[in-house]
Amino acid sequence: MESPIEQQVLELLHQQGVEGERISQAFAARHGMHPTDMRALILIMDAERRGAPATPRVLRQDLVLTSGAITAIVDRLESKRHVRRSREGTDRRQVHLRPTESARSVAAEYFGALADRGREVLAEFDPAEITVIHRFLRQMHLAMLDFDAETGRGDAVLAEHGPDAGPR
Repeated sequence: MESPIEQQVLELLHQQGVEGERISQAFAARHGMHPTDMRALILIMDAERRGAPATPRVLRQDLVLTSGAITAIVDRLESKRHVRRSREGTDRRQVHLRPTESARSVAAEYFGALADRGREVLAEFDPAEITVIHRFLRQMHLAMLDFDAETGRGDAVLAEHGPDAGPR
């Protein structure tokens, strides 16, 4: 049985996820984007930050959508000048998706203020506490990835509702 503080921590994590989703949806609405387009743009920007361009195939797997739905999302993001397609390397069939400077600028303007607030919160903790927080958040992230893999979220959604099902 979990202690009251453990229950509170798990509830706060839940609230954090809900609030993060709400903030992302507000950003999407402010910029005339569908929430799923916003999630795709975040995935594309995250891939760039990791040093590997996103691809339509990776988006399809992460968003659990059909290739046609991904094409429509990328078309919309490209028409808003948030994403550009490119063919790089030896396999010219492989399309890479990269965020534009416009997308980076708009995201930095909105989410930069949130990141600044996060830095202010971190400044309240000493390095040892931050190390524990980091370890906890990393373990929670890995637990979520394991849960997702074990439950077969994407496969189950597609099997139950068909190829056009999934988060929108």
